[in-house]
Amino acid sequence: MFKTEPRANLQLVNKYNKIKVVNIIREFGPVSRAGISPKANISSPTVTRIVRDLIKEHLVIDLGLGPSADGGGRPPLLLDFNAKGNFVIGIDLGTTQTVGILSDLGGGVISEIKIPTNVQSGQKSVMEQTRKVILDLISNSSIDQSRTIRGIGIGVAGLIDRQQQMLRFSPDFGWHDVDVREEIEEGIPYPIVFDNVTRVMVMGELCYGAGRNYRNFICVNIGYGIGAGIVVDKHLLLGERGMAGEFGHITLVKNGGPQCDCGNSGCLEALSSGHGIARAARSRIEQGEKSILKDMVFGRYDNITAELVFKAAHEDDHLAKSVVQEAAEYIGIGISTLINVFNTQAIVIGGGVAGAGQMLFDIIKDTVKQRALPQSAEGVDILPSKFGTRATVMGAIALVLHEILKLNMAFDSNNSNANSRPFFKIRPSKTVF
Repeated sequence: MFKTEPRANLQLVNKYNKIKVVNIIREFGPVSRAGISPKANISSPTVTRIVRDLIKEHLVIDLGLGPSADGGGRPPLLLDFNAKGNFVIGIDLGTTQTVGILSDLGGGVISEIKIPTNVQSGQKSVMEQTRKVILDLISNSSIDQSRTIRGIGIGVAGLIDRQQQMLRFSPDFGWHDVDVREEIEEGIPYPIVFDNVTRVMVMGELCYGAGRNYRNFICVNIGYGIGAGIVVDKHLLLGERGMAGEFGHITLVKNGGPQCDCGNSGCLEALSSGHGIARAARSRIEQGEKSILKDMVFGRYDNITAELVFKAAHEDDHLAKSVVQEAAEYIGIGISTLINVFNTQAIVIGGGVAGAGQMLFDIIKDTVKQRALPQSAEGVDILPSKFGTRATVMGAIALVLHEILKLNMAFDSNNSNANSRPFFKIRPSKTVF
C-alpha cells in the first residue's frame, strides 16, 4: 500500500492556491478578499493568509477602503496587482537588431535600447552584446531602486529544448546547442528566462494584446524566418520537448524549391520570409528582369531587403509586386492549413514582413478564402499583432510575467541570485511502502 507524504501535498496545495489568488487579483482587481474567496474556491482565512504573503512580496497592493455596496454596510478593503511597482527587462534578440526595453509588469515601457546585431562576429560576441544591453538598461534606469526588477525575458529564433533549457538549433543565427542563460547571466543579478521568438510573441498577445479576446488563436511570426505559436483554450501548445510551432519548415515545393537555412528545400520560410522575399527579388533581377530596385540599391543587389521590395511594390513595380504576390500566397496556403487543422478563432500575424501592411493581408485573406475549408475558415479573424515591430520584445516581458504569475521566480528582492533558474520544478510527492 502506498502513502503520500502529507507535507509534499500541503506544499503543492499552498502553491496552487497562491497562484489562483494572484491571478484572480490581476484579472479582476481591484477586488476585495471576500470577492476572491468564491472565485478561487478557497476559504476566507486562507485567502487572508495568502494575500498577506503577496503584499509582503510586493506583488499585491492594498488600496484601502472601497465604495460600499448598494445596500450600505461596511466598505470593503480592495486589493490590486502591483503592476507599476514591479519591473522587467525584455530582449528581442534578432539577426538584424537587438532590442531591449525596461517595462513595468503592466507593459508600460520606461526605456528602450536598439542596436544592430553583429551576427558575423560570432555567438560569444552577440551574447556579450546582449548582456551589455541588459546592463545598460539596468544602470541607466531612473526607477526607484526600492522597487524590484523581477526578471529578464529573452526571445531568440530557433529550436528551444525546454526540458534541457537549451537553444538546440537556430537556422537564422547558425548556432547549435547554446545555453543562452549561461552565456548572458554573468554580472546580472536577476533571473533570466528565454524561449523561441514566436512563442514569446504569443505570450505578449496573450497577456497584453489581441490574444486576450480569444481562447483559441495562432500567432504567425513572419520576419527573417517564420514560426507559429498555437494557443488552445488559453494554453500555449509546446509539444513533447517544447519545439512545437515550426510552421516555417513545412514543405510547400516538393522539388526545386529554394534552399532553406534548415538544410531542406522548398520550405515556407525559404519562400516567404523576409530573407526569402529579398532573395527571390535579387535572383530575378540578376536574371535580367527590370525593376526600380536596381536604382534603390545603386546596383548593389546584396542590399535588397524585403522592406525595399515592399516599398517598390507600393510604387507599382511589376517585379516587386509579383514577388510579394507569390510570397503572400504561400503564406496564405500555409495559414489555410493551420485553420483546417486547428479550427482556430483567429490568426494574429506579426514580425517585420507583417509591416508591409494591407497589401500583404489582402493577398493572404484572399488565398485563405480560396484554399481553407469554408466550414473551418468561417468567422476566423486574420489580423495584425497589436505591437507591430515591438511584438517580440513585449512578449519577452510577458514571458517573465507568466513565470511570476505561476510563482516560478523568487520574490526576495534582498536576495537576488544571478545563477537562479526561474523554471520552477515541482517534484512528485514521495511515497513510502
